[in-house]
Amino acid sequence: MLIGHKPLIIPEIINFIDNIFPNITWEKLMQVEQQDLDLAWRTWLTDSPCHEIKGLDQFKLSSFCPGTSDAFGEFIARYPNRTVRVSRSDFILTKILCKTWNRKLVYLEDAPLEINDCIILSMPYSGNGSELPDQDQLLDNADKLNVPVFVDGAYFGISTSVIYPLDRKCVTDFTTSLSKNMVSDPLRLGIRFTKEKIDDGITATLLGSNVFDRLGAYLSIQLLKNFPHKWLIEKFHNKSLKICQDLKLRPTKTITLALGPESMIEFQRGDYVRICLTDELIAD
Repeated sequence: MLIGHKPLIIPEIINFIDNIFPNITWEKLMQVEQQDLDLAWRTWLTDSPCHEIKGLDQFKLSSFCPGTSDAFGEFIARYPNRTVRVSRSDFILTKILCKTWNRKLVYLEDAPLEINDCIILSMPYSGNGSELPDQDQLLDNADKLNVPVFVDGAYFGISTSVIYPLDRKCVTDFTTSLSKNMVSDPLRLGIRFTKEKIDDGITATLLGSNVFDRLGAYLSIQLLKNFPHKWLIEKFHNKSLKICQDLKLRPTKTITLALGPESMIEFQRGDYVRICLTDELIAD
């Protein structure tokens, strides 16, 4: 069991990647277009029977993104006069960026939502591996106040039974990646979807000169076509439940995460005793 989170490293996927690299040519890479990446991701996301993703068709635009982390900063930069709102138990990256850029940050748990806020929210929620408490009420208030919401789907590929309400008026950005479920740290393969055209650090070269990471896009397309989300969930979900039962932990919607009792203080993360099961999952 681990503190924090460790991505899955799956031999079948590593072998697949090893076999791709020797066959990559300049010509193959130059044939890759952003619309190819867009279609591969949309197909992979919507073909999964393990999640319900609503309203992805409303996000007409997309761009290659190194993991999901770059999209955090661009969202914060887009709203310089808004207060950034995030759960204290969510990813620490938001807190780091706000400190670096001297931006006002107020935890969602500490004050009601206000009209000049913007929200960063992970789904599934990284704090407890499932949902942010009162998530629907938060999104209702964001809709009423016209507060933009950034949905981070970093754990999409390692989770099940999550409803993604991208059809909400307030949701402006949705990002996800293959880092947690397929390629771990060496490769940063992600995508950002937006409802409106955004000209920023992620899209500037794409919109202006059709320049983007074609190598990353090519690798993403091959992985998305060959490893459906359902395959990974079927491979690990029951094993995750069995580990939780054996260790007397509470399972979450994220197969690599479980919740422990208060006595396991060494695993305390924010408001939750969150335990990473990755090593147990990939052990023979």
